[in-house]
Amino acid sequence: MSHDIPLVIAHRTTMGHAPENTLLGIRQALAIGCDGVEIDVRLCADGVPVLCHDAQLERTTNGTGRVIDRSLEELQAIDAGNGERIPTLRQAIDVVNGQMLLIIELKVSEGDDVPALSEAVLSEIDRADAWPWVWLWSFDSRTVIEIANRAPQHRRIAHLCLAPTPDIWQIAAEHHLDGISMQSMGLSAENVSACRAHGMATFVWTVNEPSDIGRCVDLGVTGIVGDYPQRIHAALGDA
Repeated sequence: MSHDIPLVIAHRTTMGHAPENTLLGIRQALAIGCDGVEIDVRLCADGVPVLCHDAQLERTTNGTGRVIDRSLEELQAIDAGNGERIPTLRQAIDVVNGQMLLIIELKVSEGDDVPALSEAVLSEIDRADAWPWVWLWSFDSRTVIEIANRAPQHRRIAHLCLAPTPDIWQIAAEHHLDGISMQSMGLSAENVSACRAHGMATFVWTVNEPSDIGRCVDLGVTGIVGDYPQRIHAALGDA
């Protein structure tokens, strides 16, 4: 799976232009003309999947404590930046509504209930019939395997990693994954070729500098994930 021109994917809902993991960020990605937007999802105390990168609230909001310990009502009273609220996955899906790809990264911290998170996320995708335009990513191998076993055959799943290891290649083969999403420092011609040989997409994150974007293009990756999608668009225009 490859693209002559890489997909432009906004990282954490265009975090270079808007508060990360907010509906404003998703709308910004749509306005910029991104091919996709990446969001981070974890469960709150009510078992509802919400958008938040960190297990703790302090870095990205004016709240305190752990996301998993807060109810949805409590979370949506918190300022996530510029007056934005912490959205639910359902709200994010409804805003995207098939206008671009939605990359859902399932975030897992120690002690989290992986089956509950997986089931909650898959249920929201089913509700919206969003499978044609959704990717599911995770760093956590348990989560990748869980969603691979639970999701329908037409799902698209990628394993996140700094660079693919033998264990990740094995998981990809055994569970018929659709892609690998690696850090830019882990990108190599060998890894791109290996993905192609197995019919998998190659995604790279977080790519913000023109020279790094150019390298991704030269190596033929499927998608480039960046905080500043306009820089990727500009580099692709010069490619």
